[in-house]
Amino acid sequence: MCRWCRLVAAFLLAGLAGCATQSYRTIDALPRGAAAPRILVMPPDIELSELTAGGSVEMNAEWTRAAERHLKTAIREHLQRIQASFVEYRAPADDAPEAEILDQLQPLHATVGQSILAFHFEPQKRLPSKKDKFDWSLGPAVTHLAGHADADYALFVWVRDSYSSPARVALQFVAAMAGGIPVGGGVQTGLCSLVDLKTGQVVWFNALKPREEGDMRELEATRRTTAFLLDRMPK
Repeated sequence: MCRWCRLVAAFLLAGLAGCATQSYRTIDALPRGAAAPRILVMPPDIELSELTAGGSVEMNAEWTRAAERHLKTAIREHLQRIQASFVEYRAPADDAPEAEILDQLQPLHATVGQSILAFHFEPQKRLPSKKDKFDWSLGPAVTHLAGHADADYALFVWVRDSYSSPARVALQFVAAMAGGIPVGGGVQTGLCSLVDLKTGQVVWFNALKPREEGDMRELEATRRTTAFLLDRMPK
């Protein structure tokens, strides 16, 4: 398993025991003027992998493409159901001035999300400047999205999921028969952020408790995962 995936799983397992998700927010509802705030839905950052008998994960491109389609559909359906005003991200032309900046925002969100997991979910590990408040930002680069899509907020979603290979399943069976030796299976983790495009501030962050269920190769299971990820999102 990659270092980033191990870190995410470790912090989530430590900080989210006993609940499906844990979230932090700076607002309970999006401020409303003459029109409802518009949310820009970024393409989901998702990878599906196979867990080998030896415990390593190998990304599966076919599974990942299917899960990306399912997740886009499930996010769209969820936002329509809660009557949120949203628009889906459309990538600019490769030679557009903002293309490079926009391409960097997904890994930037993953990095900020990693920092939130590491330094906010456990109070004793919080940074001195953030002890009593949730104060995280993607920085000024994210403000380019406001003009790109005429939106007020951006929704970023990050998911990693893995599934036991046949050899891993066989190992789990043998280990169980040999006296109940624990051999873990694939794990699903995820996080999402709602970001103010005027300031770059993360106004809502939600993390999914790692779980050995929710097959995102299937649309219906992806809908259930999405319901957890977007639970109580401000709108």
